[in-house]
Amino acid sequence: MIKPTLRWGSLTPIGQVRRIIIHHPAAVRYSYLQIHNQHRNQGWSGAGYNYYLQKNHEFYELRGLNVGAHAANENSDSLGVCVEGNYDVENINESLFLRFVDEVRKLMRKHGLTANDVYRHSDVGNTSCPGGYFPWARFKRLIGQAEEVKSIVHEPKQEEVIYVKAGDFQWASGKERFEHILNRHGNSSEQEAYKNDELTVSDAFGVLAKGVLAEPSQTVPEAHKEAWDEYTERGVYNGKNPNHPITRAQHATVTKRIEDGM
Repeated sequence: MIKPTLRWGSLTPIGQVRRIIIHHPAAVRYSYLQIHNQHRNQGWSGAGYNYYLQKNHEFYELRGLNVGAHAANENSDSLGVCVEGNYDVENINESLFLRFVDEVRKLMRKHGLTANDVYRHSDVGNTSCPGGYFPWARFKRLIGQAEEVKSIVHEPKQEEVIYVKAGDFQWASGKERFEHILNRHGNSSEQEAYKNDELTVSDAFGVLAKGVLAEPSQTVPEAHKEAWDEYTERGVYNGKNPNHPITRAQHATVTKRIEDGM
């Protein structure tokens, strides 16, 4: 978090933070300094938001724990947290969205809040903020599912185990491969849970295990079909299990059959 040096008018500390209100500035590009100058020119003490995430992923503390000016009649016990963009006309970038989720979670933990304490500006005022294209339902799921606790039924004296949601897992380049395995080997409930960002990491590893243990396909890849058909016809192979692994002993038999002209 960055706390820039800004000129402020009079500020009043928040007694107790009870809510977080989510905003956008309704501008595709608008820096924290532009917001601060605009709000000062309106006669305010400075930027009305408490915190601001820009599209360059820099997260700025503006009013911080001082009463903001971001939602009329709703500022005394709330933090106004804003993400750069105009989400009435654009979709939020995925990496920016996940960064925003992370920063809001940190604020929730710091002030002992839950997802039920997080609101849209439009929930408390006559506005479309944070925009019709802001993925609010997914945002609420993600800020509320940082971790899931499951009791261990067969060992009741053991402490509960925390499973981090698969939505929090850093998939990196393996995400598409996992989705391919899930679509082939996951059941409908696992696929639905993943779609809703509710698949636990433990269940995700279960899907991967099913993929590893699954019976190999009986379909011959097109690149190998001509050779497979010829060797099957000659009796080198019996035509079964084209994608199973082969042992060294089996390889010796195959080689001998080829040398014998089969």
